[in-house]
Amino acid sequence: MGYIMGVLAVGSGLVGAALHAVNAAADRGVEPSFWLLSALGAFAFGITGAVVSTRSQVRRIPLLLSAIGLGQGLALLFREYALLGEGPLDWLALWLGSWLWAPSYIASAALLPLLLPDGFLPSSRWRPALVLSIVALAAQASSWALTPYDLQDVPLVVRDLGNPVGVAAAASPVVFGVVSALTLLAVGLALASVAARWRESTGERRQQLKWLLVGGAATVVIFALGFLVPQPAGEVVAALAAIPVPAACGVAALRHRLWDVDLVVSVGLRYTILSAVVIAVYATIVAVLGASTGAPVVATAVVALVLLPLHSWLQRWTNRLVHGEPDDPSTALARLGEQLEATSDPADVADRLLPQVVARISGLLQSPYTAIRLADGGVVEHGMRPEDLDQVPLRYGGAEVGTLELAHRPRSRREAGRLDLLARQAAVAVHSVLLTREARRSRQLVVAAREEERRRLRWDLHDGVGPSIAALALQAETARDLVAEDPAAATEILDRLVPRLNGAVAEVRAIVHELRPPTLDELGLAGAVRELATRFAGRDLQVEVDLSDVGELPAAVDLAAYRIVSEALANAVRHSGAATVRVTAKRDGPWLSVEVADDGRGIDADGRVGVGLASMRARAEELNGRCVVGAPADGTGTVVSVLLPLILEEEPR
Repeated sequence: MGYIMGVLAVGSGLVGAALHAVNAAADRGVEPSFWLLSALGAFAFGITGAVVSTRSQVRRIPLLLSAIGLGQGLALLFREYALLGEGPLDWLALWLGSWLWAPSYIASAALLPLLLPDGFLPSSRWRPALVLSIVALAAQASSWALTPYDLQDVPLVVRDLGNPVGVAAAASPVVFGVVSALTLLAVGLALASVAARWRESTGERRQQLKWLLVGGAATVVIFALGFLVPQPAGEVVAALAAIPVPAACGVAALRHRLWDVDLVVSVGLRYTILSAVVIAVYATIVAVLGASTGAPVVATAVVALVLLPLHSWLQRWTNRLVHGEPDDPSTALARLGEQLEATSDPADVADRLLPQVVARISGLLQSPYTAIRLADGGVVEHGMRPEDLDQVPLRYGGAEVGTLELAHRPRSRREAGRLDLLARQAAVAVHSVLLTREARRSRQLVVAAREEERRRLRWDLHDGVGPSIAALALQAETARDLVAEDPAAATEILDRLVPRLNGAVAEVRAIVHELRPPTLDELGLAGAVRELATRFAGRDLQVEVDLSDVGELPAAVDLAAYRIVSEALANAVRHSGAATVRVTAKRDGPWLSVEVADDGRGIDADGRVGVGLASMRARAEELNGRCVVGAPADGTGTVVSVLLPLILEEEPR
């Protein structure tokens, strides 16, 4: 209902303004007509009422705002219609237009402040003030409706039309004094109620009420000045009194989230300005060209040329004014989601896009400080950090990947919904960043492990095999020198040299075996695992192997599978007390599936991960595979399940 009344208020104001332009062009107007007062009141209160009714749970306030605007618009429409002098009900239209403006205008200062901002009185103690306001409105309406047109403070003379219910007593000083006193008292109490709310409120609500109090007080002051300033300037000043209260509501809504109407306010503001420009351009061209038949056509063509570029510019301007950026929140959210989906490189998300996400969230929520705190301790900030913060957890796949931090302030339901949507989109970006950083750490660990392995090999070769071979070479040279002179001594040296050479060979083989077991190259993964099972099997442990269809595998894959199986068998022998261990492996699409299951006592109940389990998982993850250690379906024993990719990505150089 509030929305419909608001639209009717704007429509009646537009039609009334158009009729006024027609009457002024034909010299049928009255001076002063106060048409601008009614037109601005219809536009300002009608638009505000319609906007609030669409986005707020408050119902009384938009109804009252729209009713004030509708009263102003109808007063202008009826009065200008009567001035046309062509209708059968001119007398009724003029009578309605002569008094409808008064109660609607007074309500903006005497009734509306009592109910702002939620539609209810501050407390039951203010009920007498509400009754007084209603009485004052009724008194104003009755006074203007019963006062003869020629006895009004601004006489209304329209041909031979007179007030059909005019009573001279209604214009007496006594009646005027009583009505004025009631009105002033009602307005004073209404403003006092806003001041009382303001004193008792805190935070964002206090700022909202401050603007509403300023708007109500400005309305009273400007309206009083309109009667003190000589005409025709007084008419313009009085008309300006229609602006403060709707303007104050707009500021409270935009800057301090009153009624949560920011999106609709941006649209309403845009089309209000467009409407005003269209009317002004059309009326100006028609007035300049006069009554010629081509004037409306020319005016329409000019309006069409001006409207489209003006609409685009106003859309960006109002969005920047209301939301802080040229896009409205819905469009900005959609573009942010598209940008996240289009960014396939996680490193790009980590280094470039995440700071943009934080800045965009800060703009969409108009927060002076926004930060994303990642689960790994990283922080991306925008703005100066305040003392009080609101924290929103960021979740992806059921796990918390970070926290969104914003400057603390009350938020409406619509803003909370927008924040939730932003948090979900930010969680996607944060998850990508964490994956990127984890991948970087994994690569660094692999490189570090490889370098440690090379260092160990260098030490083994330099401190072990190297000196041994060097000593053996010296002994061989000594034997060579003694062969001619003392064959027996040379033979004795060579007899000691051979076992040492065999030892050096065994040491080299051990180092080579540590790098890659020769059985993998000689027998393949299936044969190497069977040989491994033979070594682990014993009187109390049976090892069963089923690796018949694995085929040829990449070197890195069969080595990782061999090492994991070896570690799993060692764990079963050392810790499980199992009687049987079964090793299976098979191709599963692009994966090699390996499983080592035993019937032992199972893993520790405390879930602690030993070095062996961590080593198996690290070997699988190094190849972008997966290793899971758990209990079988019947709960007996332990199962090591491994998936290794059969197609390996080439590492970056």
